[in-house]
Amino acid sequence: MSSTPLIPIILDSGLDAIQLADRDGVQLRITHVALGDTGYAPSAGQTTLKRERARYPIASGKKEGSRQLHLTALADDDKEFWIREVAFILEGGQPLAIWSHPTQALAYKQAGMQLLLAYDLALSGVPADCVTVQSTGAGLNLSLAGELAALASAQIDEAGRGVARDDQLQVQDRQQQVFNRQLDLLQQQLSRMEAQQQAARLEWQEWMAAVAAAQIDESRRGVIRDDWLRSQEQVQAILQRKLALQAG
Repeated sequence: MSSTPLIPIILDSGLDAIQLADRDGVQLRITHVALGDTGYAPSAGQTTLKRERARYPIASGKKEGSRQLHLTALADDDKEFWIREVAFILEGGQPLAIWSHPTQALAYKQAGMQLLLAYDLALSGVPADCVTVQSTGAGLNLSLAGELAALASAQIDEAGRGVARDDQLQVQDRQQQVFNRQLDLLQQQLSRMEAQQQAARLEWQEWMAAVAAAQIDESRRGVIRDDWLRSQEQVQAILQRKLALQAG
């Protein structure tokens, strides 16, 4: 069974509780692990998690040293979230210490699936043997814990793949939206170009029609001029014949 080593921030309220217990010669007991989904750099002045999502009792625990504890808990409810903050809760209900990271998630809690929480908790800057673990006596043996850890690892991997697939689908959806917008713009540009070409064809046709009409008018005027000239020549010829007859 693998464990996640954590060095949490001892809270001011937790340190006060340690000092009071040390003065009275008693040990503080961690009874629960609280989990949240907000990542940040914790501070000693905190009194709670930024956003607690679930709290689970300690199933088993033991001392690994004067200032280090090994504890396990089992998350098996229907809640689902990324674990980005952890609080270690004393038997009075107040948090002793908090761990979080601005970008690093510990695991993914999937709904309806058992997730084994196993932590090696290092408590620095406090008296030796001042804190112990109170477990439920559930007796999570190493074999069961190993199976649960393997199951948890598989769940985390599948959750990671699911998140990656979701991210890929979102990227593809955004790319498709961009492509659709570009296609709409291209179609609009083509429509404008076709309208401009149609207008140019109509203008050309109107110009050609005007030129043809002008040519026809000019031809008609030319025919009229030719007819008038011929009629004038005929009149002059008649006048000349009359003058010739009178003169003879």
